[in-house]
Amino acid sequence: VNLNNFSDMLQKWMKNGALQEQVVNKLSEWFEAGLQSWDISRDAPYFGFEIPDAPGKYFYVWLDAPIGYMASFMNLCESHDSDRRIDFNSFWDKDSSTELYHFIGKDILYFHALFWPATLHFSGHRTPTKVFVHGFLTVDGKKMSKSRGTFITAGTYLKHLDAEYLRYYYAAKLSASSEDIDLNLEDFIARVNSNLVGKYINIASRTAGFISKRFD
Repeated sequence: VNLNNFSDMLQKWMKNGALQEQVVNKLSEWFEAGLQSWDISRDAPYFGFEIPDAPGKYFYVWLDAPIGYMASFMNLCESHDSDRRIDFNSFWDKDSSTELYHFIGKDILYFHALFWPATLHFSGHRTPTKVFVHGFLTVDGKKMSKSRGTFITAGTYLKHLDAEYLRYYYAAKLSASSEDIDLNLEDFIARVNSNLVGKYINIASRTAGFISKRFD
């Protein structure tokens, strides 16, 4: 692929609103520094698919995984009876009007905002409508770490609390930014007690009593 064509395509994609401003700024730094060749292989031991005729070499996971997502969708399209079959190309063709969104962490930004859109474009497929990039999750202002006791698994959380509380807390703190968000446990308790219990549940309780009393 001609590097100038590659750069032009990505610059246009960046400017059409597909990425957050912070993300565009970061990618612009990479363009200004000059795009480098990208190694799509990893040496054994590695997981995934071995490259044909290259013993001990494997396709890098972030080259392989999104292609696998497309293949899984193609399999779904073809699994239906002929009268109900879904047209894969109507979703993935470069002229498709389908809206396609990616939600990713900022640690894989370079792939999903540089290499993957280019791979799609030059293989004749449509690029994502928008890529939403989220930051990392910290706990009480600290990076998650098992040794420091700041690492919380979903399984551990669910042994003690309802998942809906955590979903609400994350939704309340997330924004269009790619900044990190912090799971501050004191703030978490305060928000759940104040917003969910103090407001929503209180409103539901009062409303239920009023409906029962005045409207049988």
